[in-house]
Amino acid sequence: MRNLKPNAERPDRVTGVPELRLEWIVDEHRFAAVEAAWDLLAAKEPSPFARHAWFAHWWRAFAVDASLRVCVLWEGDTLVGAAPLVGESRRLTAMVNDHTPLYAPFARDERVLAALAEAVMGTGSGEVELGALPSDGEVLRRLRRASDEAGRSAVEEPQHVSPFVDMSGSFEQFKAESKPRWGAPLERFRRKMGREHGATFSLAESPVDLDRELERGLRVESSGWKGRAGTSILSQASTASFYRSVARAYHGFGELKLSGISLDGQLVAFDMSLLHNNRLWLLKTGFDESYRRLAPGLVLRLSIIERGFELGLAGHELLGDDSEWKRKFANGHRAHCRLRAYRARPAPMFRYAYRRWTRPRLRRMYHRVRSR
Repeated sequence: MRNLKPNAERPDRVTGVPELRLEWIVDEHRFAAVEAAWDLLAAKEPSPFARHAWFAHWWRAFAVDASLRVCVLWEGDTLVGAAPLVGESRRLTAMVNDHTPLYAPFARDERVLAALAEAVMGTGSGEVELGALPSDGEVLRRLRRASDEAGRSAVEEPQHVSPFVDMSGSFEQFKAESKPRWGAPLERFRRKMGREHGATFSLAESPVDLDRELERGLRVESSGWKGRAGTSILSQASTASFYRSVARAYHGFGELKLSGISLDGQLVAFDMSLLHNNRLWLLKTGFDESYRRLAPGLVLRLSIIERGFELGLAGHELLGDDSEWKRKFANGHRAHCRLRAYRARPAPMFRYAYRRWTRPRLRRMYHRVRSR
């Protein structure tokens, strides 16, 4: 394989698939130029987070001290594999942070995926770190195999476990199974909202006035504990810029869906989701805590799930970490992990030993002390 463009860093040779060409994109203009080819390939992915727009806006919002290192494979003029990466010092890392629900290099088929994993693990970087990877499936297996073949030592660490709602049955079946976990009379609260507060519901709908509807929702999302804890979208300029840009981009694709409950004309619960591959993917949610007695966040979730069954959706992905409110509705979970692969050099091997043995031992000691 050979590099394609003058601005590409020279890769190690990737063997076994001579008709493929390897390119390392290190320039933002070149990255923008491959958007159309990228999205043709990404359209086949099960999640919406493989789109070029997701990574382009992530790069602009969060890559402060990093350099672009995007690995792509071509067959002729067709892009057949991609791994969005950034370089930090002597580390190669995925375009991942706390706002990344899941990440996976993606390819046209398993043969190309194997070549892509080989290219990533075959670089000269002392450490390769890929986070938010699905803990099962072919992607992780290929990456681990490529790491071993490149002579790297790898550590796999568990990350978040994301609940989801499978909608393969009927809503009545779902309700009978989940209702004992709700912890509140949500259907009664919903009727009370309508009777006493003239409630209006907007459920998984495309916005008519995107900027106005989004800003109203972001104010609700930042009004409660998230705002106080500094974790809401509006808490940081970079985060606000990222989600606003993502919303505009996915609205253009027809995938952005906003949901909300208004009481007495005031928005009190809000969801920002993406509808992709017949599944509704939850990005952000929030509610006005002054209406906590009516559990507007939980009522909204139940209403969205009911609407999903009506629309014939395959599922509702709640994403992020497991939490109590998600367990009230979820009937399945997806585990994610972080893979760190180290070259056989002194500094990387020191970090490997720390991650592989020292850090777990220190954690066990800490928990033993806490439990006394």
